[in-house]
Amino acid sequence: MKSKFVVAAGLVLAVVIQGVSLSAPSADPQNQTDHRVARHRHPLRKKLAKKGAWAGAGLAAGAAAGPAGSAAVGAAKYRKDLKAGGTRRTKAIAKIGAPIAAGAVAGPAGTAGVEVVEHRGWIKRHLFHRKPHRSAS
Repeated sequence: MKSKFVVAAGLVLAVVIQGVSLSAPSADPQNQTDHRVARHRHPLRKKLAKKGAWAGAGLAAGAAAGPAGSAAVGAAKYRKDLKAGGTRRTKAIAKIGAPIAAGAVAGPAGTAGVEVVEHRGWIKRHLFHRKPHRSAS
């Protein structure tokens, strides 16, 4: 009995010294699958394509059916926000109605003005390149 224990202990010790795991799969590269690194950033071109598609659809519907067509596209775009209710619904209604109302009052210049106000952060970041602050030393 003692000899079986010594043999088993010797075998475990040899395995530990060599660093081989008994339960791990072999290190044969043919058996392992390729590891893909996770990408955490959504592709920007998809986001831009969707924004462009909604803008084009709104423009086309506005040209074809007037303010009603533009409102229909806006309602389709913000359909989930309109169902939500509360502040989210109010903001969605403002996003749909503001360009239409500005276009009715001031024409295309009014609609462009509303779009500039809505996208002022993007305009500030991309058109007016601000330099980072420098230390006063």
